[in-house]
Amino acid sequence: MRFDTSTAFFNGPATTLFKYLQAPELTAISRGDFLIRVVLNIVHPPIFWSAFIQAFRGGQLHENAQQSFAWLLLQLILLRGETATPYRELAQDPAILNVLLGSSHFETRTTASKIKHILATFGPGAPIDGDYGPGGRHDNDFADFRAISMLPTADEIASSQPPFLRASAQLDAPETEDTRQATYLDNQFRLLREDMLYEMREELHIALGKKKGNHRGLVVEGFDLLDIHLGKGDKNCKWGITLQCHNDLWHFKKVKPKDRKAYLVDNRKILKHQSLACLLVDDEIVAFATVNRDEDLLAKIPPVVVLQLEGEASITRALVNIKTGKNVKLVQIDTAVFSYEPVLKALQDAQTVPLSSELLFWNDNCIIGRPSSQPTRVIQAITADPRGDLQALLGTPRSIILDKSQAASLLAGLTQNVSLIQGPPGIAPFASSALIYVRNPTDYCLAT
Repeated sequence: MRFDTSTAFFNGPATTLFKYLQAPELTAISRGDFLIRVVLNIVHPPIFWSAFIQAFRGGQLHENAQQSFAWLLLQLILLRGETATPYRELAQDPAILNVLLGSSHFETRTTASKIKHILATFGPGAPIDGDYGPGGRHDNDFADFRAISMLPTADEIASSQPPFLRASAQLDAPETEDTRQATYLDNQFRLLREDMLYEMREELHIALGKKKGNHRGLVVEGFDLLDIHLGKGDKNCKWGITLQCHNDLWHFKKVKPKDRKAYLVDNRKILKHQSLACLLVDDEIVAFATVNRDEDLLAKIPPVVVLQLEGEASITRALVNIKTGKNVKLVQIDTAVFSYEPVLKALQDAQTVPLSSELLFWNDNCIIGRPSSQPTRVIQAITADPRGDLQALLGTPRSIILDKSQAASLLAGLTQNVSLIQGPPGIAPFASSALIYVRNPTDYCLAT
């Protein structure tokens, strides 16, 4: 790929290779990770990629080669994190995107539409009127929600300013349609994260005595900074810092030294793994961290605690204050961060909003999308005889006979990408009071 950068090569062997790479059986290997490695090796170093861009800009590529260029660009903007940034900037160039959107080749236009759709999710969202907008409240407040650290900083917790949250009306306003996907992802992230922070503030205020209540976590006072922790042997993990306690934990009061590790194994709630902890130095909050429960270190006399920090501001503040402060205190926070974190990270990594045409852009003139695969025999049977017994067809132990509204609801659920089925509780086969049925469970699964 790097040996020949001629136009003939781009329109010939290179295009043939890209057509081969688009085969479904290739894209399915390791859930697409194999294809990503191949693509990255093609564009790094950018000997081929730079020449390929130049040939596209110069109008030297044939239709099939233009489609290959569009496909390769799509794979590159789908990369996670900052790796995709330069490719997204290239895709936003009107001289690139408009040519692809205006192509006479259907596949090229389809790929270009996907590129435009993905770029829309990385925009700033709907514009804000007045001074109330994202960014500037503290050291973890940014206009781009993807730059926000998952765990709060000390300044964020101390800030008295209300967080930035958009009103739901901004998602429905016609003038915000171009930025609706970006606004939706931004708002969902901020709303969910604020739920998490509310629980953390409540727990912290109780632990520090600012609010009445029972603190369920552990409070340990007196630490010395030891070292950086990277795991043991071949079992590397996310880096952390090790803090050695000045005094032994009260849990070990009646435990023999040789039984300390076994006691920890049997009592996993003691500094529970991946639990959240607040680090205070001289009674001032300096950082929030995640506990990495290394039982060998925790069983030492005195115990050694491993903390994983996140975010440049928090790391810097914590290391400086621990080294210069006199009294280091650790307050365990009993907030289920582990239940929030995967969803928040998924929102930050999201590059598309599946079913956006039905869920975000729906209006009375829209046609409901239909799934690519449908249970044809079941649909045909219900359509031919809505009151027929479905027992034999579905292989159920009991007879199933639907009434008119139930048959219509089931047909809608089986033949549409998204369906809203409503009814009073207790009516089989739909016992829920409201159900949003989504054809592709890997995209969404919403139910109430």
